[in-house]
Amino acid sequence: MRCFRSKGLSWRWPGRLLRRTTVAGCLLAGLACAQVWAQQMSTPSLQHRSGAHPDQGRSDANNSAETASQPSSLPNDVWGAYEFDHSNDSIELDLDRNKLSGYITQLGDAETDNNTPLTFFFDQSAIDGGEISFQTRVVHGVWYSFRGTIDRGDGKTRADEGYYVLRGVLAVHHPQSGRDKSADEIIEKRRVHFKSMPQ
Repeated sequence: MRCFRSKGLSWRWPGRLLRRTTVAGCLLAGLACAQVWAQQMSTPSLQHRSGAHPDQGRSDANNSAETASQPSSLPNDVWGAYEFDHSNDSIELDLDRNKLSGYITQLGDAETDNNTPLTFFFDQSAIDGGEISFQTRVVHGVWYSFRGTIDRGDGKTRADEGYYVLRGVLAVHHPQSGRDKSADEIIEKRRVHFKSMPQ
């Protein structure tokens, strides 16, 4: 191996260069291994805010789903016909366990359907504990929605008028399209109490 001398110093550059290159390579390889090891050791995960327990979010979601709709607390015999706006109009309710269905019948009062019997079947309905709600289909440019309760009335038996009373807010919707439900509509709301008809 060749040796170089300059000003009283001597070194063997090929060997020293080889050692420096080897050390630098080992250091770089070590750093790369450390980074790979660190990435493998840290697994990504969702962080919970405000020190919440990891299972708390799941239990909260389950609780909200459970409380979203409570089983019916209505009496079993609240089904049947209730008075509506006029003497020949009525709301028919049918309760089967926790499911509500029904329809509104009334005589049309517009020029095109004057004194024509119209039936507005429910297309959405719900029971939440003692509260009921429903929406009807659109008929001749009108549909109804209701939210309220069924309370005990003045009737002494189920055969009497007003044994139950349907109380709540009734909304009459007039879609601008005249055919489909939409956000662009005129809504008339009022508080109502409709008595049950004798059975």
